[in-house]
Amino acid sequence: MIGQFPWDPFPENVPLPKGPDPLQIHAYRSAVTSADAYRGVREGLRFEHDLLRIGNRFVPLGRYREAAFVAVGEAAGSMAQGAIDGLGEFVTAGFVAGPKDSLHQVPFPRIEVPLGPPVSPRSEDVVRSMIEIAETMSHDQLLLLLLSPGALSALALPPPGMTGEEVRDLWGTLTERGASGREIERTIRVLAQGGVGGGVGERCATTDIAAFVVDRGDGARLLGGGPVHPVDPSEREEVRALLERHGLRDRLPAPARERLTRAAGPPGGPVHRPVYVARPSDAITGAGDALYDRKWRIRLGMMDLAGGPESAAERFMARVEEVLAKEPDLAQDRSRGIAVPAMTTLDQPEGIDDGPAIARFLQHAEGQVRRRELSVGIFRTVGALGASGFPAGAVIGKPGNPEFSRHAGRARAVPMEAGITDVGLLVLALFPADETSASK
Repeated sequence: MIGQFPWDPFPENVPLPKGPDPLQIHAYRSAVTSADAYRGVREGLRFEHDLLRIGNRFVPLGRYREAAFVAVGEAAGSMAQGAIDGLGEFVTAGFVAGPKDSLHQVPFPRIEVPLGPPVSPRSEDVVRSMIEIAETMSHDQLLLLLLSPGALSALALPPPGMTGEEVRDLWGTLTERGASGREIERTIRVLAQGGVGGGVGERCATTDIAAFVVDRGDGARLLGGGPVHPVDPSEREEVRALLERHGLRDRLPAPARERLTRAAGPPGGPVHRPVYVARPSDAITGAGDALYDRKWRIRLGMMDLAGGPESAAERFMARVEEVLAKEPDLAQDRSRGIAVPAMTTLDQPEGIDDGPAIARFLQHAEGQVRRRELSVGIFRTVGALGASGFPAGAVIGKPGNPEFSRHAGRARAVPMEAGITDVGLLVLALFPADETSASK
């Protein structure tokens, strides 16, 4: 059946931590399922009578004689499997690059790429394999570019005159000096070589490319460094100003600085509008539908909760109080409570362990709770990240039972398998009509 996971994202026979809030966990599971990368690709690639569906467009079956795919990022295995299941033998070549746990058993070459800042030790292998596929394709072949967060680490090669270690040092310095995740991602997109900054499009002048993306809210231009989107002058100026503001521009070697002012590259081959197979809105909708079915009122917090952990926590808690102040008596429609969801990245760049940021968010948010019954939770939509204190899955804030207490920095977590999707972090506040409603 189209739309089902080829594997369950939540491990079986793993007992949940003691004292979890069932409603929080149910909303979390529904959010992840609704943002399933496999389902999105599977629905967007299939044969319908004498047509081939490619996202939102349809082409005659004879338009292409075959297809190849390149799947990169945390959900690479899920997306590759969706393409294979959708197109079958029409897919004749491809490879998968991502974290070990996300590769699964896709019957094509696989390259393990540890998550983290660019440049990965395996980046050269990934870029070389991608170029080999791209440069051998012709006008009657279709290249499927399947991208998910974490692709930036695999596709970026050092700027001219710099080593991978120097790139990671630049990344760390920008982080320490308060640059946002999007600013850091754009800096790598502009400076780095390899598959980023339109590097794939430049090598596919005669090949149709169909890009399918899992988006955390940054858009296809930033995801994975934008392999089919050439860097434009405004982006170079933005990065130049950022580096100057932090006193880093003159530390770059001259060949790297030159990339801040160079002209835009060639447009590459025909690039159709990216197909977004999973987005933050999907997770919000899934969580909201699950709670609405249980007679909870759903009031959107923010679709893009901006800022780092502390500022995001303050924004969210202020929004929750604003919502609660405007809501009528819950007894009027027999609602069990009010749920306020939001999506955020806590300003963490793609592919980076967000466990420490989650801890800071929880600690800051719980310090601002003014209502005894209020529950605040924050949930990963990607597995296999985080230190032991924050394993994969949902890290749950104050539970519905007000009598239960524990330190926010050691929050309970619900385990989740890796490589399903990554649309950011779901933040959820629950205000029950009474103390017993939160567990129903």
